Amino acid sequence: MSRAIFTAVAILFVAIGAAAQSNDPEQPMTMTAIAQEEHLAHLREFLAANSSHGPAIPQPASVSGAAVKNFTITAKSFDFTASPSPFTVNQGDVVNLTLTVPANDAATTGHGILMETYIENGLNCPRGQSKQFQFTATTFGTFAFVCNISDCGTGHSSMFGTLKVNQVTNPAPTVTSITPTTGSQAGGTAVTITGTGFLAGATVKFGGTSATNVSVVSATSITATTPAHAPGAVDVVVTNTDNKSATLPQAFTYVLAAPTISGVAPSTGPTTGGTPVTITGTGFQTGASVMFGAQAATDVIVVSATSITARTPLGPATEQLAVDVVVTNPDSQSATAHPGFTYTVPPLAVVSVTPNITLPAAPVTITIFGSGFTSALASSVTVGGVAATNVQVVDPVTIRATVPAHGLGTSDVVVTVGGTSATLKNGISWQNPPPKKRAAKH
Repeated sequence: MSRAIFTAVAILFVAIGAAAQSNDPEQPMTMTAIAQEEHLAHLREFLAANSSHGPAIPQPASVSGAAVKNFTITAKSFDFTASPSPFTVNQGDVVNLTLTVPANDAATTGHGILMETYIENGLNCPRGQSKQFQFTATTFGTFAFVCNISDCGTGHSSMFGTLKVNQVTNPAPTVTSITPTTGSQAGGTAVTITGTGFLAGATVKFGGTSATNVSVVSATSITATTPAHAPGAVDVVVTNTDNKSATLPQAFTYVLAAPTISGVAPSTGPTTGGTPVTITGTGFQTGASVMFGAQAATDVIVVSATSITARTPLGPATEQLAVDVVVTNPDSQSATAHPGFTYTVPPLAVVSVTPNITLPAAPVTITIFGSGFTSALASSVTVGGVAATNVQVVDPVTIRATVPAHGLGTSDVVVTVGGTSATLKNGISWQNPPPKKRAAKH
C-alpha cells in the first residue's frame, strides 16, 4: 500500500471515528471500539506492505543480546524523530525504546507507535509523558512503524518511520574434542563437547542419532547425553540454529554394555568346590571369565548374553566364607555380585595320604587330602600316635606335615581341627627298601 493510499485510509477512519463520536461537544473525539479495530487492521496491512524481512523469529524467553541499544522516539504533530539517528541496530541487539510526546504538542490525545513484528499491539503515549518498550532484534530486515492513534490530528497519516535491523552472519561452528570418547552402546553417557561458535539451541548427533539433554553452556562448550547406538566409532555433529554445522569424524566409540549380575544359583556350596552354578544377568560375552573370591571358576560356559554356567573353585581356608562373584568380559568390563556365593565347611574327613609308603629311617613330609580343613581353627596331625610338625593348612582339602622317623609297620593318620578329629586307618606304611638282586656269575 502506498503512502497516498495510507493517507486516504487514515482520513477515511478519522471520518468514521467522527461519525461515531458522542453528541456532547464538550467530550473529546474518540473512535468506537469496532472502528478502532478496523483501523488497526488496515494499519497492519500497510506496515506489512512497507516492511521487508524474512520469517519472524520469536522473542527469546529471557532478554539477552550481543549489545543493548537505547533509542528515544519523539512523536509530535506530525512526525517521528529518532535519537540517536538513524534508527538502526544489529540482529541480536536488545532495544530499549522510549516513546515520548512533548507537553506542548497540538494533539490532545497524544500519539502512539505500531511497528511491524516488534510492536504489534501498539504503544500509546499521552501528551507530556513517556512510555518504555523493550524487545530483542531477533529478525533482520526493515520494519515500518506508524502512529496508531488515528484521531491525533489531520497530519496523522504523515507519521511514518522505519527500523533497520542489520543481519549478523555467524561463522560456522567447530568441534575440537569430546570427553569422554567412549561409552556404552545403550547410551546414557554424559559428554562435554568443546569447540567454537556454538549458538543457543544447537543440536548434537552421534552417528546420525540425536543426543538428549543438550545444553549449550557457552560458545565453546556443550554438554549432552549420548543416544543408544550399535558398537563402533561414530561422527559427532553439532548443528546451530542457522543450519551451519561442524563434524568431528569418528570422535566417539560405542562399546558393548558392561555386564550385570542379577543372581547366582545355588548361592551356597562346600569349600571343596565343584558345585555347579548358574549365573544370570546381562551383557555376558563369549570368553567371559568367572571368579569366586580370589579363585577362578572351572568349566565356564557362556550359554547366552544372560546366562553362564560354571563350577565353583576351592573355597577359602578361613572363616571368611562369603565371597564376591565377578564376571569379566573379554573387553575387560566386569560385574560383581557382592557377596555372590557363600561357602560351607563340610564334615572333617581324611581321604588319602601321599606318600603312603616310606622308609623308616628318616623324617618325611606328607600331604593329606580330605575335606573340612580350615586355618581358622587349631589343626594338628598325628601318625601312629606321634605328633607331626610343621602342620600347614594349604587349602580346604589339603594339609602338609612333617612326620618323624618311625619303625616298620603301618600307622593311622589322624587330623584334628578344633575339637573334631578324622582318622585314615593304616594311612601310611613304614617299609624297608626291597633287597637288591645280585647279578649271576658265569
